[in-house]
Amino acid sequence: MDKIYVLDTNVLLQDPLSIFSFETNEVVIPAVVLEEVDSKKRYMDEVGRNARYVSKLIDKFREIGKLHESIPLENGGTFRIELNHRSFVQLQDIFVEKTNDNRILAVAKNLSLEEQEKEDGKSVILVSKDVLVRVKADAIGLKAEDYLSDRVIEVDNIYSGFLEGYISKEQLDYFYEKGELPLSEIANHPFYPNQFVVMKDALGGSSSALGIVDHLGKKVKKLIFHNEQVWGIRPRNVQQIMGLELLLREDIPLVTLTGKAGTGK
Repeated sequence: MDKIYVLDTNVLLQDPLSIFSFETNEVVIPAVVLEEVDSKKRYMDEVGRNARYVSKLIDKFREIGKLHESIPLENGGTFRIELNHRSFVQLQDIFVEKTNDNRILAVAKNLSLEEQEKEDGKSVILVSKDVLVRVKADAIGLKAEDYLSDRVIEVDNIYSGFLEGYISKEQLDYFYEKGELPLSEIANHPFYPNQFVVMKDALGGSSSALGIVDHLGKKVKKLIFHNEQVWGIRPRNVQQIMGLELLLREDIPLVTLTGKAGTGK
């Protein structure tokens, strides 16, 4: 553990599991952050739900140890609520008002100064979604970062829902005849239930087939609605065929579709 991450309230309200996103480092929440989270619990929107989730999560931490001490996390890091380091002496000439944002900055700055005095002191980093808070942190010589762990940067890296598998011409013929094929006969293992498989001729032939993995993850089966149309609309490509299959299947109650703009979601 060579870093101490001090979390702003907005990080917790955006991602209530953000506490576990900092690997094997220390995660610190100033006491004022708890007050702000508590004030949002009554909201009936996503912010309120996240505030209530964070409150329950921290309450569970009480079963592990004292919250003002380092509590071990499953990912190898630690968590604690910081009750001290609230002095404004270092900031009184810069920030006149003692707002909650400035209180959080004070805690992070004082922790940083304390660590700098140690021979093996740790780097203290304030994590906030608020641009101005990060600007203020920079002004007082404090490291600050945006919280990015909840973002998907590259669309191409998103789970596609299908994989390609290479099989023999005989296996392709068997699939078309029987309507199924054991997954053990297809390369590129493992597959997941309800994942699509584009099967191609291993010798480079033009034959191919599209199937879907059964709920047990043992076989790939023919699509039920391969040639289906809805209100006169037909899928235009293989990905849309997959999407329509999922949407029409009564045994698949939840479907999420993700893709670039203009892909026909």
